[in-house]
Amino acid sequence: MTKKNTATLLMLLGAIIWGASFVVQRIGVEFIGPFTFGCIRFLLGALSLLPIYFILNKGKEKGHDAPARHYIISGIVCGGALFIGASFQQFGIMLTTAGKAGFITSLYVVLVPIFALLVFRKHLSKKIIIAIIISLIGIYLLCVNEGFSINTGDVYNFIGAIFWAIQILAIEKLAYNLDGVKFAIIQFLVCGVLSGIFMFILEKPTFDNIGLALLPLLYSGILSVGVGFTAQIICINYTDPIVASLIMSSESVFSVIFGFLLLGEVLTTKQGIGCILVLSAVILAQITPKRKKIIT
Repeated sequence: MTKKNTATLLMLLGAIIWGASFVVQRIGVEFIGPFTFGCIRFLLGALSLLPIYFILNKGKEKGHDAPARHYIISGIVCGGALFIGASFQQFGIMLTTAGKAGFITSLYVVLVPIFALLVFRKHLSKKIIIAIIISLIGIYLLCVNEGFSINTGDVYNFIGAIFWAIQILAIEKLAYNLDGVKFAIIQFLVCGVLSGIFMFILEKPTFDNIGLALLPLLYSGILSVGVGFTAQIICINYTDPIVASLIMSSESVFSVIFGFLLLGEVLTTKQGIGCILVLSAVILAQITPKRKKIIT
């Protein structure tokens, strides 16, 4: 199996984990505030990676890694974008369904190529443009209700999607050739500390409430952050960020499925068609046309 195919499978695994995380996050914020949830979640994610980092780097020679300042700058930029995106998402989840939150968050599938075109002058192939359009239609079918109204939670999730797109492109530009696990730890620490600052200013967390949210925190911290985001960081080096955003957008499909299975949220025919379209867009983005053999 090629590195590209392995990266695709790992990102798809991350998307499944993130899809369930929308449900878990919605349960968690019933007991603690969004910033408290974010602080503990990302610090747990960083802590869960420390043993992995030491195991992977045991016996490695020093001097072959990038300078510390590269990690610090990249961690602050990407961690800051992650903090803003995650915070708006957390507020949005409180005001809308897990399924809708998942699909609106997945609008980064459109925003990533737009930003890449505007900032980096990166042109898109016809196949990717078609995949983006199909994905956007699928997102629309789930998110916009019959009255074409969008609530406050949807707006928060869309703002979050903007910063998810910025984070994806920032990782590709700043974290390339960095140790993926080491960079992930720094990024999560930055995000956790920023969340902690707002937690102490705006919220009053108690140990009792944190205890009630323990299971959602463990899932979101260890699996969603520790596994899901680290897979994103490592795998984005082996595929185009626009294609990566399409793969990761399948989290929206899984958020609807898990919302239906675990929270009893309604899954309509229209939403089902939207799920199918998003998955179709992901598959289309992965298809590599066969090259014609040149006969000499």
